[in-house]
Parts: sequence; C-alpha cells; structure tokens
Amino acid sequence: MSFAAGFRLPDQDAAALGMAGAFVGQADNPAAVWYNPAGLTRLDGMRISGGVVGIHPVLTHENSTVNPGSTDVSERITHLPGHFYATRKMNDRVSFGMGITSPFGLSSDWDASSSSTRYVATYSKIVTAEVNPNVAYALNDSTSVAIGVAYVHLRATLERMVNLGGVSPDFDRNFIVRGEGDGWGVNAAVLHRVSPSMSVGFTYRSRVKIDVAGDAELNGGSLPPALAPGTGSTSITLPDLIQLGVSSKISDNLTVNTDLDYTLWSTYDRIVLTSSNPAFNATDEKQWHDVWCLRIGGQYQLLEQLKLRAGYVYDKSPVGEARFDTTTPDSDRQGVTVGAGFEAGKMTVDLAYMYLRFTTRTIGKSLVDNDANPFTPDDSLNGTYRSMAHSAAITVGYKF
Repeated sequence: MSFAAGFRLPDQDAAALGMAGAFVGQADNPAAVWYNPAGLTRLDGMRISGGVVGIHPVLTHENSTVNPGSTDVSERITHLPGHFYATRKMNDRVSFGMGITSPFGLSSDWDASSSSTRYVATYSKIVTAEVNPNVAYALNDSTSVAIGVAYVHLRATLERMVNLGGVSPDFDRNFIVRGEGDGWGVNAAVLHRVSPSMSVGFTYRSRVKIDVAGDAELNGGSLPPALAPGTGSTSITLPDLIQLGVSSKISDNLTVNTDLDYTLWSTYDRIVLTSSNPAFNATDEKQWHDVWCLRIGGQYQLLEQLKLRAGYVYDKSPVGEARFDTTTPDSDRQGVTVGAGFEAGKMTVDLAYMYLRFTTRTIGKSLVDNDANPFTPDDSLNGTYRSMAHSAAITVGYKF
C-alpha cells in the first residue's frame, strides 16, 4: 500500500477522490478539514462524514541478474484506511472541525524463501493515524483562514532475511524490527473567493518528527548469545506538504478544479536504528527527493440529487535509483478517477474509483543490494518493476 508518491495517502474522502483529489479550492464538505480547513466557514450547522478507501496494489519484479527470467510478486492484500470528520459553524465568523485520518502508509510482502530481494526486504508495513482539530475564521465574505494542530501515531514493522555465513538456506534468519511512536505538527490554510465563479485555496502541513521505540530480533533457528533480541529505536520525519488549488464554476452545473501538490520528501533522508544489542545497529540511507503532483478534476450536477465526477492525476516519485529498494518500489504514476454523489434529505453518499498505473521502471544501479557478505547476492534489485493499484472509496455524510 503506497497510494501517492513515497508512502503518502492523499485521498481521504470519496467525493474528492472522484475528482482525483483536486479539492483544495472547492473544500465544500466536511473533508475540508483535511483538504483545506479554511473552507469550514462555508459549511452551515453541524456536519459529520466518514468512510473508507480500499486500496488493492499489484507489485511485480522481473529479475535480470539474480534468478534471471523469473518474476517475484508481492502478496496482494486489500487495505482499508478510514476517515472521519465533524464540523460545526459557531457563528458567521468562526467554525471548528475535527478530522481522523490515515495520511501515510505502506505495505509490501515479498516471499521470504524465494524472492531474489529477500536480503533487502520481505515484509514491510507502516500504519499511521492522525487526529487534526482546526479552527477557521472568515475575515470577510471572500476570504477565510484556518489553523490546526496534528497528532500523528505511527506503527512500523520491517523485515528482511539475514545470512549468517553459509550458502545453505539453513544459515538464513528473519530480521525483524518493530516499533511505534508519535509526533506533533501544525497546519494552516487560506480560501479566497476571487469571483462568484472562482475560488483559490492554499494549505500547508508541517513535517512531523516521530521518535519510534520497539524491538529488534533475529528468529528462525538457533542463534549465538551475541545475536540475542534487543530493544530498538529510531526516528522518522514525515514530510511537509504544500498545496495550491483553483476551483472554477464553468456553468451552473459544471465545476472544474486544478490542484498542485509539493511534498518535501527530502525529510526522509535516512533511518538510523539504535539497539541495546550493538549487532543490530544500522543506518539505512534513503535520500529521497522533493516532488510535485498535478491533479485535475471535475463535477457535474446531473440531477438535483446526483453529481457525477471524474479526474486525472500525475504524481512524481521521490525515490532515486541509487536508493531504490523493495520496501517502497516506487515510480512516477498516473491515475484516472470516476465518482458519483447522492443526496437524500440530510444524508449524502459519495462513491469513487481510481485506477493508478505506475511507470515501468528498470533498475540497474541501486546501492542498497551491495553489501560485504559473500553469501548474499549483489545486484539482486536489478530488473524491471511493474506496479498498478485499484482503489474504491465510500463516504457517508449527515447534516444536523
């Protein structure tokens, strides 16, 4: 599971997903808490919404150096990150909103016995939960601003095989690092109505440093005392996010949105593991790059109770070839979306689907798979990587 570039999960609402996530300039439902909380001042009364986004990735590696001609396939699992929002307009100026989302996550699972890259990564999983209260203030009839604070909890499990010094699989052991931690961030937003038919939105979400504590161990057979399990700790800095969006009402029935995201993935430079057992101390260089993403979406009011949506997204990868690995076998990707929104009295139901196609990527110069162990193969990451993902979302809302 890695839905946007890196391991960011940008889509936290079915209505927005139906427009490829181009929602920063529109922000007219409770998911404004996530996309642009300045839009809260445009929501009357009290509202809630919640739902899930199902993500089904398909990842393959066609080997060219180790076991040439064979293909490794990551286990196919459907992931279901959820979202929930509550908003309240206090008066003509002030509105509050609360969001609970899962803004980052990844999962890959390569066979620990047969994958050519099993000494790089086998099972990897990161799960986050964010609680994000916001307050919005209308400066005047055209411009609103908002600020918020974000509490993020992260759980991570990273596994790979380690060879203890022999050509037989009997010398392989499973190295597991588990941990969890939390951190705090802030966010700010502006929404400005340029004209009755156009709005411009801007949001900023700060980086969040998370100190992770847990344990590190080898298992799978007998071990010398020097390789006994130990505690482990590290830190992960989740990136800053900057978004600019324009929403234009082309006609009474048609709205077209364009968003540009910029994610500062350069915060993800290395993972330094410190353990109570010095044998497990390690530094994993990442050296990711800052990247941008373009989103274009539209919404058409077909009937009073029915809206149709569609969109397109182009998302750059932050992972350079020198630090490419199978924990996050990332590449540039393009996606198309469709969606629909239904309204019945005070209730709304939004549905969306996305097809995401990753650019085929051939790797031949990664440094991650070259170590000093003569019993593990170098250049195991070499080959061609193909990935795709299907995503479906539902969000149900209610206005009190």
